[in-house]
Amino acid sequence: MCRMQVLISLNPFKRLPIYGAAAIAEYSEPSPNRLQSPHTFAIANSAYRALWRGDKRASISILISGESGAGKTECTKQCLQYLAEVAGSASGVEQRILQANPILEAFGNAKTLRNDNSSRFGRWMEVHFY
Repeated sequence: MCRMQVLISLNPFKRLPIYGAAAIAEYSEPSPNRLQSPHTFAIANSAYRALWRGDKRASISILISGESGAGKTECTKQCLQYLAEVAGSASGVEQRILQANPILEAFGNAKTLRNDNSSRFGRWMEVHFY
């Protein structure tokens, strides 16, 4: 059975205090009696949990789409931040990957009418859990 979740998010054009350690803890251990609000961490948690519930060789996908300036890069970083925290390693390699992302991104960004730092490339990321 294929179950799909859809989250429509908007780029607020400023940092919001809803992506810190407290939010990660809230979404990684959801209360069964409380409805959680839609959140990128909820989507990432759902994908992570589905991976461990089913066949260990299963593929789980998160598709992030939108126009220039819609916040795709931020949403991707939030999902990676969440996955790095809940599935982190003893060596901390996931934090180094997250820190390297802005440097790699800088090579493909340009100023547009809508956004001073718009991505000029698509990206395909694969995260493997062993």
